[in-house]
Amino acid sequence: MATTKKHLISFLSNTTFSIDYKTQNLTPQIELVLLSREPKYEINKKYEIMKGAELSEFRIFTSLEGINQMIGELQAVAANLQKFEQLSTGLNSLIESAKIK
Repeated sequence: MATTKKHLISFLSNTTFSIDYKTQNLTPQIELVLLSREPKYEINKKYEIMKGAELSEFRIFTSLEGINQMIGELQAVAANLQKFEQLSTGLNSLIESAKIK
């Protein structure tokens, strides 16, 4: 299986109801749709490499509880990324000062 970098280009949602057939109650649910773009290469008749793009989607059905769990996890990821951002600022200043002038 080949791995390529996918770039998130859009985040959509659809809110609907599902039915619990045992209780006959409606339950709200949401479908999250992540659209991504990844590079796609082809060779034309002149044997030239042509770069294009291919769209793909990833769909998740979840509840309000699931959304809240994802929000919590994304906040933890953002906090970690913020630490890395601070680290990169410090490392970049060290690299800059170490350059031969």
